[in-house]
Amino acid sequence: MLNRKLTAMTLAAAILLSPIGGMADDLPAVVVDPAIATMTADQKVEARQAAMKEDGKTLKGAKDLTGAEAVAAATTVLQNMTNFPALFADGATNDKSGASPLIWQEFDKFTAIFVEAQADATKLRVAAASGDAATYAASLKALGQVCGECHQTYRKRD
Repeated sequence: MLNRKLTAMTLAAAILLSPIGGMADDLPAVVVDPAIATMTADQKVEARQAAMKEDGKTLKGAKDLTGAEAVAAATTVLQNMTNFPALFADGATNDKSGASPLIWQEFDKFTAIFVEAQADATKLRVAAASGDAATYAASLKALGQVCGECHQTYRKRD
């Protein structure tokens, strides 16, 4: 488990900090939205639910996008994946949340999933900017798998 987390974090850092083939030079950095620090638990739940719905819709339609539209879609997903750990921090939950309590019991493991997703979203964005259709498609698939893994493990079951 620790090796997976370290590998994912190393990969994400390498991708986020190093321009790939010069294509990432023009892409703005993505950082955690500072507004999250002042949100209540209810606001965090609402924000993460909205972001997950946005990601689902964006990823579903992203396969047919190219150029600036593909970059915008990838940037949206990357921003959300960057924000998610902060939106779950401090046990932020309420009655409307579908988050399993396991999230906070395994918070390091849980957040490692987002590090992996950030790496995939970064690859998606760079591929979109460079027009690399094969990497774009592979990154979309990888993101879908990461989303599924997280939901399978950390979504509350009724």
